Amino acid sequence: MHVLSIDRCSAVNRVVLAVWTALLLGLALAAAAPARAATNGPAHAVTPVQSCENLARTALDDVVGAPATLTTKQLTTPQGAFCEVSGNIAPTIGFKLDLPISKWRGRYLQAGCGGLCGSINASIGNAGSCRPALDGEFAVAATDMGHTAAMGSADESAFAADPQKRIDFAYRANHVTALAAKALIRAFYGVPARYAYFSGCSDGGREALMEAQRYPDDFDGISAGAPAMLFQIQNSFFHAWSVAANLRADGSPILLVPKLAVLHRAVIAHCDMLDGVKDGLLSDPRACRVQPEWVACRANAGNTANCLTTEEWGAARKMYEGPTDAAGHRFLPGGLEPGSELMWTSFVPAKAGAPVMSAALFKSMVPVVSLAPTPAESDPRTFPFTTAEFDHLQALHGLNDATDPDLRGFASHGGKLLMWQGWADFSIAPAISVAYYRAVQAQMGVAPTDRFLRLFMIPGVGHCGGGDGFTQIDTLSPLIAWVENARAPAQLVADRVAQRGNGPMGGSDGRGGGMGKMAERPPVATPNQPALASRPIYPFPAIAHYVGHGDPDLASSYRPGPGPVVEPATIDWYGRFMLAPGFQKPYTVRDLSGNAP
Repeated sequence: MHVLSIDRCSAVNRVVLAVWTALLLGLALAAAAPARAATNGPAHAVTPVQSCENLARTALDDVVGAPATLTTKQLTTPQGAFCEVSGNIAPTIGFKLDLPISKWRGRYLQAGCGGLCGSINASIGNAGSCRPALDGEFAVAATDMGHTAAMGSADESAFAADPQKRIDFAYRANHVTALAAKALIRAFYGVPARYAYFSGCSDGGREALMEAQRYPDDFDGISAGAPAMLFQIQNSFFHAWSVAANLRADGSPILLVPKLAVLHRAVIAHCDMLDGVKDGLLSDPRACRVQPEWVACRANAGNTANCLTTEEWGAARKMYEGPTDAAGHRFLPGGLEPGSELMWTSFVPAKAGAPVMSAALFKSMVPVVSLAPTPAESDPRTFPFTTAEFDHLQALHGLNDATDPDLRGFASHGGKLLMWQGWADFSIAPAISVAYYRAVQAQMGVAPTDRFLRLFMIPGVGHCGGGDGFTQIDTLSPLIAWVENARAPAQLVADRVAQRGNGPMGGSDGRGGGMGKMAERPPVATPNQPALASRPIYPFPAIAHYVGHGDPDLASSYRPGPGPVVEPATIDWYGRFMLAPGFQKPYTVRDLSGNAP
């Protein structure tokens, strides 16, 4: 069994000391500044030096290292006119860049995409209180990652048959898009972008980390939400386990949706006050040890509508544990967290025979995580949860995964990285973000890490949004303040808002680059909804503590304090070696022509 060992007396004490030093400093800064970061740009907008039509003649071949073609048109929005550039970089990387004609103030933003991408959506997510993003002052770009397909379509993963498209999806497309966009910005305005930002969630979060790791000079500030960084294992073991753990031998489901509310109510009843606030949320769900007796049906109970049978509890226990084998090997740092139960509709059906999203997601991912998937590993019901299969999937670890903790290149040029994830995420295990954050600390030191990286874990929030927690959050404003004004985020302010839907995404519109193909929107942010309540989210592992007076629905009534969990000295899981530096390399088609690299 692989174990990440850290000396308790040295490393853990350094972590605690550094965290609380940073929190005390952050509290002083927060008291002297508004809760939400101001993002005032240059006083004057930059005027273009050439027409939108002429911009299409810009030569990019040498810039991106491949043939590139461009077309342009003017885009009219309520926030003003944009010059919209549509481009293709050989072989098939599509990208779009929207350039403000009268409002540009020197900032460039590249948006990540979700799922397996396949479409272009140059819109700004998680920035609903960021004035420059709302007003259309950013130059904004996005890419389809080298292929076109709709989520859930029969050809969604067909690109994996082409080795070059595998490379483009894994890391090349975002890099060459950044190179092209920066060259076009310089050509259009006559000056380069002053600041470059990247923002994405889900696979967009993986893309964000990939940029910081492989191309540390591309961006000054990066927002990485719920990053699918452990792409190989998350999209195989985790999704297969979520489906298989809830199936009987005959393929029928064990848990059905109505029982999720039974389980969730029991969890909240027993664990809500572990953080000192009765709000129906778990600020750090790792402190909640769900017990079977909380939900167990009595022996020979005639009505089991409000309890879980032994079989149903067995399925739920597996969800919490995450994928394991008979020998006890843990194939992820953790599974689904307590408090996330209402989000399990991704893999728990409403009735027998109903399809579940996780099964479709797993099916689409298998051809991407494996060069030649076998029938057994292509079906959750037969997927081999073994160390041999885990090791087999390492063949593409160096291509698809974004888990290198050595971020010295990114930090050395002044880059700032804001990571965030919901504790109720049902699609990417929250423990992965925690494990990666700690791996960066171990690699670079606690204090150096704190100077350029902050992790924020949000109670009650699902995958890139949704859930019954504080789902509305602006990550771009604090990132701008950190990059441009050296104001490290001592807190984020998250809002509870009216739900926009009832599915596992909780009504999320995918603004963070979530899981599916979303309707394209203008290159501006969507304004925040009215807040029903607000809560500060502090850098991990601190949580919000109610000060004992004031309105508990206001962020100003909270201060940072220790969470209910003592951070363990070791993270014990089979794949800890995947969070080590040096595994990434530049791939060629020859590497992926059918033989494992």
